[in-house]
Amino acid sequence: MGVLVLFVSVPILPGVLWALLIGYWTHPLHRRLSAGLRPGIAAGVSTVLLVAVAILPSMWLVESTQLVWTWAQQSLPSTVDLALTRLHEIAASLPYVGNTLQTALPRSVREIDWIGVGTGSANAIGGMLTAVVLRAGDWAFHLVIGVGTLFFVYRDGPLWWRQAADAAAAAFGEAGHEAADLCRRTASAVTRGVILTALVQGALAGLGYWAAGVPQPVLLAVITVPAAIVPLGASLVWLPAAAWLALTGDVGAGIGLALWGALAVSTADNALRPLLMRERTTLSFWPLTLAIVGGTLALGVPGVYVGPIAYSLARMALSRSAR
Repeated sequence: MGVLVLFVSVPILPGVLWALLIGYWTHPLHRRLSAGLRPGIAAGVSTVLLVAVAILPSMWLVESTQLVWTWAQQSLPSTVDLALTRLHEIAASLPYVGNTLQTALPRSVREIDWIGVGTGSANAIGGMLTAVVLRAGDWAFHLVIGVGTLFFVYRDGPLWWRQAADAAAAAFGEAGHEAADLCRRTASAVTRGVILTALVQGALAGLGYWAAGVPQPVLLAVITVPAAIVPLGASLVWLPAAAWLALTGDVGAGIGLALWGALAVSTADNALRPLLMRERTTLSFWPLTLAIVGGTLALGVPGVYVGPIAYSLARMALSRSAR
């Protein structure tokens, strides 16, 4: 029966997982909004409000992307020239490989084969647009599934959880009760230790981008948050930004941003994550990291929860089998 249900659920799994994840995140707020309302009405109000609120960040993201495109058209050629000049200066100071690097690097944007770059970019963009068009129907389908499921998560989510926990305890006794409690504690640990830490890192990185004068600091801060879900992932955003500042002539700002990223953003990851997850998960640092990375690669953002829960349950099963 379980295999049959899983087989039938695979096509709708992304939308359902997103609904469960969003419902889990926002359920405390829904509980406050639903005070005094019938469950169905409260679930409908929360779902409509969430969909309406989600439209605003989407509009902001489109506007920010347009601003970045305008900035790139106006300022990118001169900043690329500065970066290339700095790279040539660095290459000239390197022994043995300096001449080779200087020969390979263009000296300005005018020496770049823009036809070749344009052809490659056009092919890449065309492939992306084709993929977006082909996947648009899938995304719309999963969006409908997710919104519809979210309504019932708000209305019946606590009942579903109690029934699942009671069924596990009835079927497996103490092991079922332990598994249900382990799932609850692991989900809480991921929310506290991973999601909150990523939000703090995004805020700290955004402050650094703004102070260093990086273009579109808020947009980069938003990009930093999902990158920070993986340990050291935030450095994939602030480190290139610091290098860009240094190569375009603002060496002090680049060094300052790099120091801020290493001392503040990374320290928040190393200090907050273990503190917030303490005594809430049975997984140590490295298995938890593998579970988060593997779950994210397999299922996207919902995999941040599915991966650690699966690893925790597997560890519990092995531990009980070894008794």
